[in-house]
Amino acid sequence: MLTASQKVLQQLAALLLERAGLKITPDGFHSLRLALSARMPVLGLEEPEHYIQRLTGAGGEEELRSLLPLVTVGHTEFFRDAKQFRALEKSVLPELVSRSRREMRKVSIWSAGCATGEEPYSLAMVLAELGALSLEVDLWATDLNLAAVEAAKQGRFTSRRAISINQTRLTRFFKPVEEGYEALPALREYIRFDGQNLAVPVFDKVALSSLDLILCRNVIIYFDLPTIRGLMDRFLAALRPGGLLFLGYSESLFKVYDRFEMIEVDGAFVYRRPLNDKSMRAPPLRITPYPGEPEVAARRPVPADAFTADLRKRMLPEDVPLTTRLPAVSASSVAAHGSPSVTLPALGASSSPRSVVPGRLPAVSPHSPLPAIAAPLPSSVARSRVTAELPTVGSGDSARPRITTELPAVATTPRAPTVEVPAWPTLLPPAERLAMAVRKMAQGDFSAAIAGVQRLLADEPSDLDGLLTLGNLFSLTGRIPEAREAFAQAIQREPLCVEARVFGGVAALQAGELSEARSELGKALFLEPTLAIGHYLLAQVHERTQDHEAARRSYRNAIAQLRFPQRPLAGHYPEMPDSADAISRAARYALAALEEQPLR
Repeated sequence: MLTASQKVLQQLAALLLERAGLKITPDGFHSLRLALSARMPVLGLEEPEHYIQRLTGAGGEEELRSLLPLVTVGHTEFFRDAKQFRALEKSVLPELVSRSRREMRKVSIWSAGCATGEEPYSLAMVLAELGALSLEVDLWATDLNLAAVEAAKQGRFTSRRAISINQTRLTRFFKPVEEGYEALPALREYIRFDGQNLAVPVFDKVALSSLDLILCRNVIIYFDLPTIRGLMDRFLAALRPGGLLFLGYSESLFKVYDRFEMIEVDGAFVYRRPLNDKSMRAPPLRITPYPGEPEVAARRPVPADAFTADLRKRMLPEDVPLTTRLPAVSASSVAAHGSPSVTLPALGASSSPRSVVPGRLPAVSPHSPLPAIAAPLPSSVARSRVTAELPTVGSGDSARPRITTELPAVATTPRAPTVEVPAWPTLLPPAERLAMAVRKMAQGDFSAAIAGVQRLLADEPSDLDGLLTLGNLFSLTGRIPEAREAFAQAIQREPLCVEARVFGGVAALQAGELSEARSELGKALFLEPTLAIGHYLLAQVHERTQDHEAARRSYRNAIAQLRFPQRPLAGHYPEMPDSADAISRAARYALAALEEQPLR
């Protein structure tokens, strides 16, 4: 691996903190070395000092953006996400091993975005403990960062990085070396390491309907919406019917991609290629038992309350009847009702009411009454859409736009008001539980919404959507320190979380902390320069500081970035413009209003 002085690594860490808000402590300098090893050859540089000069010179910001995803490659660990690995150990991998033996083929697994190898080595340990031989397994582990792939092949890990491996596994699968542990050759034999770019349109190394399991965890959070959908199409084609896809705990296909089915396996929600997917049917599979092996039922009895029996049925060919389905959301309580409207509060921290400013993002003052809504949203609606009705060109100043929230007509059964917090179900997927809380937020029932999200996070403490939404709820109700803490937790889990910076900037703007707001939004735009809503919000900060020229520039930037696809933000903020049309109209009107004012 590249040798870089402590001074160079400290300079690089300081630059990342200043520009992107990414905090790298000395025990994370390993990831900086990996990133330097990957980027310096691309630029034809041999000395780390010269690379630092490139970052601080002309064009340095673009190179720093290329470096960022490689820096976070070190943000991984063995057996990450206890719920998912419990499902893998208890149900998924045992069933895949048994089925592949019956069909006289290998278990085929892809660890996509494997970083420095902690995930595939974790899988290999579980497979070995299940009695699977390395020749029975095709475990393909890939990453875009070839330096990380080479480090993974070596199988060397510091004591700190190996802390989540229990002593029994350390003794069986590793040998002590200087400063840590090295995977034994017998464990490394399970894994094929390779380089692979997940954003390419075709996976030429993957056959159609060939994989039993794909793990792509904490990768798609860095992709835009078209890239995510294209990747999901390729994953779907690569999996066998009934094959499973594991995403990261902060990643969801809710309202993003609907061709996978979501199922629950031992408390973990995972995605499955439908068994009756006729559009990309896999070739017939052999069902001859593995020589000398009895049937699974005779060899390994299944407890009546275990999920394994159901999982086996789910993964059998499509003519086997399925006995378990996730409960559908009931619609029996729906009745006709008129279209609701929302009265938005004024922006600012003052308790005195004032009119809505054209092109501005409304917010809830700590002392203002919470917005009311006439009827709850249906389960399919996550957020309202804010638009501005603009006056005709040339109209007077009195023709101010009226901010409205366009909501579809809904129907509900009238029910008596209650002050009790509803019983939030725990068997629904996290995204659906969060949607329930979002509906409470849209109704103005902020207390119930906060209680619902907090209960979700008690069960799923690493749910990024939940953390961001909770931060926004605290921000909207004037609990700014708690909002900051929620956004800090989101950044701790995902260091390049753009949404945490955006919503952190909104919270600071509401609190009147304009310098903090400018800093947070600046970091968000460094991470994602084409994010139109970020430029729009930054323009509002500039207006609040009376820097009208900077505000004009930011509004123009917001409009210009709309030529690029705009992805939906994780987390929920009820009055945030979330469509290109809404952002464009609001930014254009605000810009027109500023153009009428003289330069200062």
